[in-house]
Amino acid sequence: MENGIQLYELNADQRRIALDAAQLHEVYMDAFGRSRAYRGGMHWKKVKGKEYLFRSMDRRGYGKSLGPRSREAESLYTEFHDNKKEFAARLNQMKAQLKEQARFCKAARIARVPRIVTAICRLLEQHQLLGRNLQIIGTNALYAYEARAGVFLVRGLLATRDMDVLWDVRSKLRLFALDEVDTRGLIDILHKADRSFKLLGRRSFRAANQDGYMVDLVKPEPKSMLKKENRSMGGEEDLTAAEIKNLQWLLSAPKFSQVVIGDDGFPATMVVPDPRAFAVHKLWLSAQKDRDPMKKDRDHAQALAVCNLVLQYLPEHPFKPEELRMFPKALIAAALRDLSHQELPPGF
Repeated sequence: MENGIQLYELNADQRRIALDAAQLHEVYMDAFGRSRAYRGGMHWKKVKGKEYLFRSMDRRGYGKSLGPRSREAESLYTEFHDNKKEFAARLNQMKAQLKEQARFCKAARIARVPRIVTAICRLLEQHQLLGRNLQIIGTNALYAYEARAGVFLVRGLLATRDMDVLWDVRSKLRLFALDEVDTRGLIDILHKADRSFKLLGRRSFRAANQDGYMVDLVKPEPKSMLKKENRSMGGEEDLTAAEIKNLQWLLSAPKFSQVVIGDDGFPATMVVPDPRAFAVHKLWLSAQKDRDPMKKDRDHAQALAVCNLVLQYLPEHPFKPEELRMFPKALIAAALRDLSHQELPPGF
């Protein structure tokens, strides 16, 4: 118990193992990103008796010609295949290291995040959507904050059966397609994480898997009701984002990136809103008259928990007016009045 909030600090071994897993994940993702330059293939293609070097980009054979056979073309062919083999070997080696590290994470009892959450986060990062077009909000964001702080929050604060994905429609959407994935949007990524994900109705903002775990796609309401914004990343078979009041506050906040550990021991990057913005938004939610009473209590408890984490363990994120300028001043004043009656650490 720390200053009124129940949490548990990681010991030295747990911190070391978590750091090793995070570093290994970052190295793997860097190599993965660079290996995508060699996706597809390169081969010789004969046209009217003359050989041309052809670069195929996917399994359907789409690609382009790189010119007739020449010394330069042969050098390019050799370099491409050598690099492709090198990256494949490197990634396989790092996958084995990640598998071994996952055993250490589970033994050290730092494997906490539901594996479906980390699986989706990894895929969003591989598709270059995480942090650019999409970020994780809601209860799951607490995993990122506690990981950065080096503590464990009580499970009651973290329990949830859904994952909220916030879409920033202001950023140009470019789905970085992998060989195995079509381009139908977010639903294809969810299928790669778990084939049982299905939309809950036509043009729904929610998909659920066979275990009942749900993923919701949300976006802010347009500034003008006359303005029509894109609400689907893919076609009619993709999720259709629900438009939610005042989510622009979270979109305008700085992004917070942190590697977390899934309950299977494997790491993933999670991108979430700045913890200060999360706390203020949760306090606002807890004061809404039309909010479910049980959710209001939970919102308030989560806001206080994150405030304590920031004040106790994240001094690089001070509560200053300029850091919360995305919120109306009246809302900040109301949050401060609320917090003034709570048990918080010295210095607040």
